[in-house]
Amino acid sequence: MEYERDNDPFTERVPEENKQRIKMPFGAIAACILVLGLVIGALTIGVKYAKKYVSRISERLAQNEVTETVAPVDDGSKVPVNTVLPNANEIGTGSSVNPSSGLQFASSTTPADKESQIIQHCMDSVVSIDVMVRSGYSTVPASGSGVIISRDGYIATCNHVVEGANKIYVYLNDGTSAEARLIGRDVINDLAVIKIEATDLTYAVFGDSSTLRVGEDVFAIGNALGVLSNTYTKGCISGLDRVLQIDEQEMTLLQTDAAINHGNSGGGLFRKSDGTLIGIVNAKSAGESIEGLGFAIPSVVVGNIVSDLMDYGFVTGRAYLGVSTEDVTLSGYGFFTSYYTYPKIVSIEENSPAAASELQAGDIILSIDGTSISGTDSLVRTLNSYKIGDTVTISVLRDRQSIDIQITLGERSVD
Repeated sequence: MEYERDNDPFTERVPEENKQRIKMPFGAIAACILVLGLVIGALTIGVKYAKKYVSRISERLAQNEVTETVAPVDDGSKVPVNTVLPNANEIGTGSSVNPSSGLQFASSTTPADKESQIIQHCMDSVVSIDVMVRSGYSTVPASGSGVIISRDGYIATCNHVVEGANKIYVYLNDGTSAEARLIGRDVINDLAVIKIEATDLTYAVFGDSSTLRVGEDVFAIGNALGVLSNTYTKGCISGLDRVLQIDEQEMTLLQTDAAINHGNSGGGLFRKSDGTLIGIVNAKSAGESIEGLGFAIPSVVVGNIVSDLMDYGFVTGRAYLGVSTEDVTLSGYGFFTSYYTYPKIVSIEENSPAAASELQAGDIILSIDGTSISGTDSLVRTLNSYKIGDTVTISVLRDRQSIDIQITLGERSVD
């Protein structure tokens, strides 16, 4: 059998004598005609509606613009947005229409609510602080935070932020900066007041920390890590009247789970409901397994202390000796030499208990009533444990000899 190719290369040519006629019943032929008619009718209707749909799309594209659409915003309202759609004939043809031309942008912003206004006010009342601290024969930089408490530039911060500082620089939330001077500091409560020359500043309003309840919402603002100025963190009051030993001083503090970082010291802890200042941040618990333990000095304490510091430069009502000191280091004896820090009297104030005693400038204070004194801050804390009118025995080192001197403590004059 041979095969020849025709218009259909895969059709086998069969000799005429081998072909058989195929007979089809009349009913089958009628059914085929009916099905064919239905198919042709469906195609006709589909083409008709397709033409109408294409015509409508073409009209929309010819307009080349949707005059008004709406875009949802956070407050549930709708803002008209004009959106230009690219012409279908221009897509992919290298025309000037960019893919981003179809993006939609709201034409207005959501107005600030009361809570955001409160936060902004508090942000403006908090400052960042950089200091240069004396360390032996050199100075080292350090950072912290502070809270503006008057429109003319008084700022509350922590004593340990500015202690030993040669220079104090303040950075406001609006980007301006100024050099500050120390007004007074309180070692006992770890508070200090500094001042910049300014007017019409945004300042914090003191709240009543005694009315706080565990679980109440608060937020902290401070110079996180010493580089992230006016960082806002929020949380709640986790505990009240927490008694902690910090730098040899027992303190009663507020506890919060608002994130507190290095550099937050001196910053504000604010009540979320009204934005009042209810604490000055001064400590955090750090450790690999410790999270969410921050502490602040209650505002009822802060208010009384900073008022005295602003008015007098010191805290009233405390036992008073009347000496200015600087820390010096003495070495011990033996093969393994130890070094100890003691306060050395630099000057004695007139009409003070020290001036009425045998104390002299240059004396190194070793102990009070047998309690060893390890620096100026230790001296202040020890004196604070006595009452006005108490008589104490102070041991001093003078010309390499230890001398015991009795002194009756008085009260510092506010005149």
